[in-house]
Parts: sequence; C-alpha cells; structure tokens
Amino acid sequence: MSNKVHAHARRLPSSDHFTRSTLQAAAKTPINFSIGRYTISDELPKLFREANVLYWARALLTFAYEYIDHCVANSSETPPFHIPRLRFVEAGLALSHDHAQPGHKSKSMTMPRAGYLVEELITDDFIKYIHNMDCNPMLDPCEVGYEIAAFLACTQHIQYAKTGGLAFISDYQGGFEILSDPQVLTHPLVNNGKDVFGDGNIERAVSTFEKEHNCNKYCKWSGFKLKIYEAAKRGTETETDSAQDALE
Repeated sequence: MSNKVHAHARRLPSSDHFTRSTLQAAAKTPINFSIGRYTISDELPKLFREANVLYWARALLTFAYEYIDHCVANSSETPPFHIPRLRFVEAGLALSHDHAQPGHKSKSMTMPRAGYLVEELITDDFIKYIHNMDCNPMLDPCEVGYEIAAFLACTQHIQYAKTGGLAFISDYQGGFEILSDPQVLTHPLVNNGKDVFGDGNIERAVSTFEKEHNCNKYCKWSGFKLKIYEAAKRGTETETDSAQDALE
C-alpha cells in the first residue's frame, strides 16, 4: 500500500468460520504522515484501489506461472535451474460500522467508520526483491533472496511480453514464499491513459522496459522462447553472471 501504510498484526480468534487454530493477520490502513489517518470518505477509495492492485497482481503472477508450466511441460529439455514457487497473500477488505443513528427508519442501517485491508501475516524475513521503478533485482548475487529476485524479474519479462508490452508487476516484496504490497505498472495506452492502479503506477517504467531490463538465466532459457532485450545484449548482465558463477 505504497510507503504510507500502518500495519497492525494480530491473531484472529477461532470461530465456526475458521479452523480451531488461530490465524495471524495484518490489518492495514492508509496513513498520511502529515495529518495521520484519513477520513473514511478518503480512506475507502484508497483501500479499494489497493485491493484492486493486489487482485490484478495475483492474476498476472498466476498467468506467468501458467506460461512457465506450459513451456516446461512442452520442452524437450529440463530447465537448468530450480523454479521458485511464490504467491501473493490472501486478503480481503474489512469495514467497521457504527450502529444506525436514532431516527433511521431501518434499524439495520449502519455507517462505515473505518476500513482495513486484512492480509495473512508474512512471518519470514521481509525482503524487497524489486523496486517499483525498476525491472531488475535490488539484491546482489551474494545476498540472500537473489535467486528469487532474479526469477521474479523473469516473471516481469513474461508478463510484459505476453501482454504485448502493456503491463507487468513491480515492487515485488515479501517472504520466501508469500508476497505482499505489489504494484501493477501499465503502459499509457491501458484504459485510454487513465490511471487505474494508483500513484505507484509509473508508466515510464513500462515504456522503457526493453532498454532497462537485464535478461538473466531464467529469461535466457530457450524453453521460455523470450526475446533477449537490449540491456542484456549490451553486456550489462555479464558482470552479474560472472559474480554469480564465482559463488557457485
């Protein structure tokens, strides 16, 4: 939910709607550090937009995995690397209501007084894999999580290529299996140029993807049949590959 988020982790109590074991969740609300919490009229649109971003990010990541699995199943050779399996958090919007004011005709009428984006809690170390303004790993090859970051950069490549250069996920972050707080970047042609994914949607990053993305070993595997973009052709990946080879 961009960088202005307040997250409060708590255990959800057992009930008929849950298993008997308790569940951990993070309740998130948008925060303006100058004024504090927004009014409900400003808060709800922001929460709905963040939920929409998460919805589409989950769809795009699922789409990338379906493409990957299809390519692996139809390739005559096995990929020379392990394919990490990640997903985005399970989440939902929760609204807190006041009781109906005296004088209302229907006693069942209530007014929302607060909203939350409730997500399953990530208990791993939280890692920023790819920055919102980038299409390459934030991590160095020697850092924990680099292989996941490199793989996620490949999923960006797949999403970009298979949407015809219109969209991909950025701001990849989270644990070793579960991701949270993504951003979906779209080309200016999407929705006739009208922003649908909030302030984090940096359209320039989509327009310059082919010049900025450094294809790694995942992108370069012939089974994926991906075009190798210019950044890698200029040799910017050579140093990264050499450093990685030195570690193996």
